[in-house]
Amino acid sequence: MRRSRSGKASGNRMVLLVRFGEIALKSRYVRRHLRDRLVANLQDLFAMENVECVTEADEARIYVHVDDPARAKSILMRVFGVVSISPATEGHGDLETMKRLAVEEARSAGVAESTFAIRARRVGSHPFTSQDLAKEIGGAVLDACPGAKVNLGAPAVEIHVEVRENRGFVFREFWPGPGGLPLGSQGRALAVVEGEAGMVAAWMAMKRGCRVVVAAPPGSHEADVLRAWEPGLKMLEMTGPDRLEELVRIARAGAVFLGTRGPEFDPARRPQVSVPVFEPVVGLPDAEVASLAARIRGT
Repeated sequence: MRRSRSGKASGNRMVLLVRFGEIALKSRYVRRHLRDRLVANLQDLFAMENVECVTEADEARIYVHVDDPARAKSILMRVFGVVSISPATEGHGDLETMKRLAVEEARSAGVAESTFAIRARRVGSHPFTSQDLAKEIGGAVLDACPGAKVNLGAPAVEIHVEVRENRGFVFREFWPGPGGLPLGSQGRALAVVEGEAGMVAAWMAMKRGCRVVVAAPPGSHEADVLRAWEPGLKMLEMTGPDRLEELVRIARAGAVFLGTRGPEFDPARRPQVSVPVFEPVVGLPDAEVASLAARIRGT
């Protein structure tokens, strides 16, 4: 477990559970390296926006403690490698504590005269199974909330309970992250951003873990938008295609990303540079490019 500063890990308090996806598929050594990169990246974004946080991490989760969950949400949803985030109440991982926290969550969600389901899981050694956990907590909610009914298929309220070793978490929400790999975990790339499609292509390179240097015309609004995703984003002035090889050397890039669209695609006109050229949006429908651009802008 690692922290950004000291503090106790127990007690009933709010914590943001941060999940990662592809990282978990790697070997133990690589997984730890990528997870640490992910933690460093999210700390950089919090620092850029002057928001304090305390972070911890184990093999499967990152735990972020903040005073302003709303601002933290907007930051974490821009951290590449993050799959989802849940604001959770933390307590000791024993059965009685989990029952108490789940009842409090159920009452705040208004499950009385409604339907609910308990989605429980536990990791580690415990005197109960995940099924036992769900059964006991469900019974406690029924006792505490007259009129509530269990509906495992289509409940009005889902209450999630996670017990990880001696820590327990209760939550209801899942906020989506961008997924992918942590920024900076792969090589360097030069992304030509001359419009919306170029902005999306650059963002897709960043999502795959590339540390991107943007080449854009002076005053490019699309290039400026990408700064919200990368605190240290570097930009170079793009005055024409003849300068592309020079910019590749300046950026020390191992690849070039272009925002080429389908009707524009012509292998004979592809820039002749000394590194591979990728055109990730060439086959995407216009609606998907527009949707990704809106997400990048935060609209």
